Amino acid sequence: MDIRSVNLNLLVAFEALIEERSVTRAARRVGVSQPALSASLHRLRELFGDPLFRRAAHGLEPTPRALELAAPVRQGLRLLGEALSPPSFEPKSARKSFVILASDYVEFVLLPPLLRRIAALAPGVSLEVKPWGLHEIPPQLARGEADLLIGFYDQIPPQHTGKALFEEEYAVIARRRHPKIKTRLTLARYLECGHVLVSEKSGSPGSVDRALAAQGKSRHVAARVSHFLLVPMLVAQTDLVAALSRRVAEPFAAALKLQIFAPPLALPKSRIGHAWHDQMTADPGHRWLREQIDAVARRL
Repeated sequence: MDIRSVNLNLLVAFEALIEERSVTRAARRVGVSQPALSASLHRLRELFGDPLFRRAAHGLEPTPRALELAAPVRQGLRLLGEALSPPSFEPKSARKSFVILASDYVEFVLLPPLLRRIAALAPGVSLEVKPWGLHEIPPQLARGEADLLIGFYDQIPPQHTGKALFEEEYAVIARRRHPKIKTRLTLARYLECGHVLVSEKSGSPGSVDRALAAQGKSRHVAARVSHFLLVPMLVAQTDLVAALSRRVAEPFAAALKLQIFAPPLALPKSRIGHAWHDQMTADPGHRWLREQIDAVARRL
């Protein structure tokens, strides 16, 4: 049978007849007149080549063919109804995994409170965090391979949406008893040191390099690494210095015996946000996750 030739209203009428075993009650259930329901029964008989229902003492009696059809028709209508219903997301009962692209900075600062919040509100929801350190929107969002980016980005491409979460300022870290830095960090002393730069792209200048270039100055980058959390360890064990996000620098300072200084030149604050492809904007589960990230970010 070609399903394209079937009027789905006939299947609704059939389900009502199976449940009610009465044309009158079935018509009331479907919300049509009794003659209209009788006409639907006539078309059902033609469609299936079977009487489907016979009159009995207490109403209509389904034929073996009608009983055979009852379960698949009921299931088909249920699945169709679910498909046509507006999508929903119930955090307490949801079983879902989201893929997030983020740098280790975001993992360090945002992930612990976010996971605590999700565990309390939606214990069946999990996060799969994959590395992304570039300051640009990853193509995985458009390909549907990831749900969300959280991190630094400069521009939002077409068909994507971004929202700022919080700002981050720089701090300069150096080991205690550094031979060139005592209690005060001047620009001259800063430039005498070797520097650690966090960058995913080889040769790409950082915010410090751009600020120095505006003054006609430059620094010696002795080590270029791709992970924020490696920087405090390097600085603690060498004479290198680093301009690092303050939310990363401060927790490591006491444990690794680091000094923290305000940068000796004006540096712009970094903006951390989340971004997603527009195809996910209306998804209720995705919207719920964004709301949780917003809530956690506000507390930072």
